[in-house]
Amino acid sequence: MNTAIKVIHTLKAAGFEAYIVGGAVRDLLLGKTPHDVDVASSALPQQVKVLFDRTVDTGIDHGTVLVLLDGEGIEVTTFRTESSYSDNRRPDSVEFVLSLEEDLRRRDFTINAMAMTEDLKIIDPFGGKEDLKNKVIRAVGDPDERFEEDALRMLRAIRFSGQLDFIIDMKTLLSIRRHARLIRFIAVERLKSEIDKIFVNPSMQKSMAYLKDSVLTRFLPVGGLFEVDWITYHTDGNPTYGWLYLLHQQKRQFTDIKDYRFSNEEKRLIEKSLELTALNTWDQWTFYKYTLKQLEMASRVTGKKKDLAAIKRQLPIQSRSELAVDGWDLIEWSGAKSGPWLKVWIEKIERLIVYGILKNDKELIKDWFEDEYHSHT
Repeated sequence: MNTAIKVIHTLKAAGFEAYIVGGAVRDLLLGKTPHDVDVASSALPQQVKVLFDRTVDTGIDHGTVLVLLDGEGIEVTTFRTESSYSDNRRPDSVEFVLSLEEDLRRRDFTINAMAMTEDLKIIDPFGGKEDLKNKVIRAVGDPDERFEEDALRMLRAIRFSGQLDFIIDMKTLLSIRRHARLIRFIAVERLKSEIDKIFVNPSMQKSMAYLKDSVLTRFLPVGGLFEVDWITYHTDGNPTYGWLYLLHQQKRQFTDIKDYRFSNEEKRLIEKSLELTALNTWDQWTFYKYTLKQLEMASRVTGKKKDLAAIKRQLPIQSRSELAVDGWDLIEWSGAKSGPWLKVWIEKIERLIVYGILKNDKELIKDWFEDEYHSHT
């Protein structure tokens, strides 16, 4: 916040207007520490760049310059208004304006359409403070226009309901129902980002109820899967757990949600956790072969209560790299050439060690291997 105020002082000293805007103002009024502090100014991007030594053109075509100061990055965006949104997701053009109120008018919800001066005076042309007090999410101006401009705002309203534990204004909710079909035009990456945030909200059950009530589930990819009983869901701060819960509750597989374009890491975590939920018993080999994160996810969704980390720590080895022998040892002891047989025998040794039947000692493993290998060949 102090860095943003320094940026504002510099802009004002040069004759420009500048204010803290958006979510930072909302969070401060709610008594929360803002994570990102953005500044809106009458200065054009090139004028901002002249005033500061270090800047990055993060979105200069849309009027945004990142100012680097005191080890922080503050986004400064020129007051702007936007033209029509022919694709319901991106403005056809951006026009810079000189009025703060006109800039705030283009924002999504009243609670996000407030500004604050450097001395913490609130500028609230659309009743955001009152809506914060009443815990209401209300579109700025005509909700039909706001959602036709950017259909993702409908999902953002759903997300904020759970993030803040607010209700959605009925006029705004009815507009979402009327425009729900427009969500099909939004890039799946943007949809997933909002859904991920919903899954980690403290009151996500409220969001999921609104998601169904708004009929957005009819038009989201595999939207029907979200209409599951979320009553036993408790976030652990990891959005991937929400996707696992959804699939596990309905006995579905990862392929059912693959359209949301998960990272390889997310995909593996979900698939492996689902594998674990299908196992009737977990033994030493289970704890060895699966990561702690996979075990924890599966344990949460199935209700298994164990000290997973302690069990894993007590295993004789944690990975194959800890084995006292390798494939070259087996080749030397057997006199055989390298081949697929090596993998089979390494895993046999690995299993015996994990189960505590054989100690991870090179000489003991050699004695066991020579007896077993020669009796099988």
